[in-house]
Amino acid sequence: MLKLQPKSLFVGQKQIYLPHCHSTNDVASGLGRDDTFTDGTVVITDYQSRGRGQRGTSWEGEPGKNLMMSILLDTSFLEASRQFDLSICAALGVWSALRSVGLSHACIKWPNDLYAADRKVGGILIENTLRNARLQTSVVGVGINIHQDTFGNPRASSLALEGCTVNRDTLAEAVCAHFEHFYLELREGRDQREAYLTVLFGLEEEREYVFQDQRFTGTIRGVSSAGQLIVESKLSKKNFDIKEISFCF
Repeated sequence: MLKLQPKSLFVGQKQIYLPHCHSTNDVASGLGRDDTFTDGTVVITDYQSRGRGQRGTSWEGEPGKNLMMSILLDTSFLEASRQFDLSICAALGVWSALRSVGLSHACIKWPNDLYAADRKVGGILIENTLRNARLQTSVVGVGINIHQDTFGNPRASSLALEGCTVNRDTLAEAVCAHFEHFYLELREGRDQREAYLTVLFGLEEEREYVFQDQRFTGTIRGVSSAGQLIVESKLSKKNFDIKEISFCF
């Protein structure tokens, strides 16, 4: 892997490349325990043996075929109650990077899965450390399937399978630059919720969901300030946490 040269001010300007590691998020979190860490440091690997996804799931891919990176950030400017604002920022940044490299049908599936139409091409896992009522550091882990063409999950896909040809270094540089753009907006206090909703998978569409082992038909109306999905059915309008509701395809 060549040294990345992202068009950014600080995200990705310091890089740590590991041919193999257990988890880039774990490596970045370890760096964050040192108060002298460099804001915007990127950890990137060819293969991680214990990558993690949302809800405690694992994330593993074929060595060298996908993007697996984590961004270490000083997020002490954010109150703990605004953690979902960082999730919105990260999702928009990576979505924008995907669009910039040619994945025109990229969208965000709540809360921050990366989709091409109705197939998952990647995901984001954010892990925060808190001090009192504020964030202290955050690690934004990004996993994107690039060249892999076989998956155990029928809903999984890759950029190559979706007709988007890009190499890993180019995509990583795009993620650094586009994420930084939205992150700087977040630091300036801009509200990014409306932009997030414009690219949210399933918004204002009638679809089927599962809640407490029961299928129901509902329509996504938005996302609450706490990051809950707002779904309206014939009987009610309800806010759901990430572990409470699942999409049916």
